[in-house]
Amino acid sequence: MNSVIRRALPGDREPVAGTVAAAFADDPAWAFMLGAEYGRLAVHFAAALFDVRIGSQSVWVTDDLAAVAMWDPPGSTDDPAEDVESIWARYRAIAGKNTLRRIATYNDAVAAVAPSEAFWYLGVLATRPERQREGLATAVLAPVLRQADRLDIACCLETSTPVNRRFYERRGFTQATAIVLPGGPATWWLRRAPVTAACTPVLTEKADVAGAGQRHGDSLST
Repeated sequence: MNSVIRRALPGDREPVAGTVAAAFADDPAWAFMLGAEYGRLAVHFAAALFDVRIGSQSVWVTDDLAAVAMWDPPGSTDDPAEDVESIWARYRAIAGKNTLRRIATYNDAVAAVAPSEAFWYLGVLATRPERQREGLATAVLAPVLRQADRLDIACCLETSTPVNRRFYERRGFTQATAIVLPGGPATWWLRRAPVTAACTPVLTEKADVAGAGQRHGDSLST
């Protein structure tokens, strides 16, 4: 059965955060950032990532909220707005200094390899574990990938699992750069060049990944 794909609404916040927290439970990058307090912090972290992006209408979900793709539009990470600062201030109060220090380390490592060109950034891609391998991740990616191709703009993300890297490579994210993350897992920055309709691959497999990157910009610091 085909899923309805739509832009997320503010009221989707809590179930989307639950989907993301469940999907990233075994993700090495989130384990590095949130540590032993994953169970307490993951939902709040996912909710903050949702809050940062919902205003730009760049969060796409399945209608049952079993899968979500959170994007930053080109240029959106420059000079965080005051409301973004307040979102991360709330998270700082929940997470504590040690977690914030690890998140800042992660963020700095990602920023070091991000290109200067304008690009769509896939901050989160997540599917509930029990709904994986239904093609939902591919479906929620599609709207922005189509728009990026139409406007001739690259798409980028980072991932810390070889399985996810292979998933993205099959969807055109074939340009990889290693990210040096001190004390953290092997992580790669992946870039997808815009393609024309004639070059777009036809994907018939039903595969999903647990998640993508989760860069939050420079507003979250210790």
